[in-house]
Amino acid sequence: MFTLDSAVTLLRQFIRINTSNPPGNEEEAILFLEALLHREGIRSQVFSSTPRRANILATIEGKRREKPIVLLGHVDTVPARDDEWGVDPFGGEIKDGFLYGRGTIDMKSQIICQLLSFIHLYQQGIAPEHDIVFLATCDEEVGGEHGVKYILDRVPYLKDAAFVLSEGGCITEEDGVLHAQISVSEKILSQFMIVARGKGGHGSLPHKDNANEKIIHASKAILSYNWPFTPTRIVTAYLNGILKGKKGKGFTYTTLHETLKKKAFKTYVEANPVYNALLRNTVTLTILQGGDKVNVIPTESRATFDARLLPTERHEDFFKIISKLCGDQIEVQPLRSGHSMPRSSFYNTRYFKTIGRVVKHLKGAIPILPFLTTGATDLRYFRNQGITAYGFFPITLPKEELLRMHGVNERISIENLREGLEGTYRIVESLASLI
Repeated sequence: MFTLDSAVTLLRQFIRINTSNPPGNEEEAILFLEALLHREGIRSQVFSSTPRRANILATIEGKRREKPIVLLGHVDTVPARDDEWGVDPFGGEIKDGFLYGRGTIDMKSQIICQLLSFIHLYQQGIAPEHDIVFLATCDEEVGGEHGVKYILDRVPYLKDAAFVLSEGGCITEEDGVLHAQISVSEKILSQFMIVARGKGGHGSLPHKDNANEKIIHASKAILSYNWPFTPTRIVTAYLNGILKGKKGKGFTYTTLHETLKKKAFKTYVEANPVYNALLRNTVTLTILQGGDKVNVIPTESRATFDARLLPTERHEDFFKIISKLCGDQIEVQPLRSGHSMPRSSFYNTRYFKTIGRVVKHLKGAIPILPFLTTGATDLRYFRNQGITAYGFFPITLPKEELLRMHGVNERISIENLREGLEGTYRIVESLASLI
């Protein structure tokens, strides 16, 4: 078995390979993984959709060649600005027991743990019941066109997978309850842009046909819209599992259906970013573009929104509301690359129970709960093939550490990495024994 020290060393090297997407340039990171596999005598295939955009696949052959089990990870990260961080975001610096770097949580640590578990399984010389596939891809952060989508088109064998394990859940604490979140579904990605056009002119001569003023008015209407709370099956099971019996200001939690009738509980939910996102559509203004000179009134202005819809919603119904809020003078443009319609996986499966047994071995009798990922992952490509696909990394992360993902000073503790390495191997070992 690889040691914690070797995992730390590999992760630091991995973090130092800048795979910010855009532009991606993930090939160097993929070749890094290929070299590690080759060193252990494991053959792999590299698939490149375009120059410097690469993916890697390796297989431990099982007793049954059909229905593989896939360990999936993406090597690209979101960008990071040096001037915002307290350390070099691509330096792999260790400080006060934490390893800092873009991608430590999302999701280079999990890839290293998956890779080392995969190699250790190979070294044991015991054939798994089904093929075990290690798959590391590019381009997840901007839609997966060059990554998972590209691979599935060229390796149809993967469309017959029995199970896929990737990112999306962990062990965390909410309202004092330590529990495991196993992601079985995700919200619908429905990003869009609104465009306003107007009459240009000199800033000293204001008029009523200003594109910037139109975009501000429309944006305010969108952001002030009160999306209704809509409990879904997965979120109901999750919140009932961690909140039952909780006493808050003006409410006692019984069931989600009943407690949502209380105004005090709705206020409580709105103050919690995670609960709020689990129970309603969210729309976030992320980019504003309008004008390029202080004394010139622009003829066009744009605003871009990141919208995440509940799994029960439809894009068509959502955009009818957005168009009505904006009015006739605004053009609403759905972003093709920011569009998804993911399916959900069942959670009364042997895969869910297998992960649960490992978690209980590691952490004791804590709740093992299905979870809805509020962001988008590559798992949707597999779920939409009817494949059971879960997001889970067996590390214990406080909420404040989770919120560093995609943010400033992203990091993972050395203890978390140890926990992830042990837990991932136990999960992979258990999956390999399933008939």
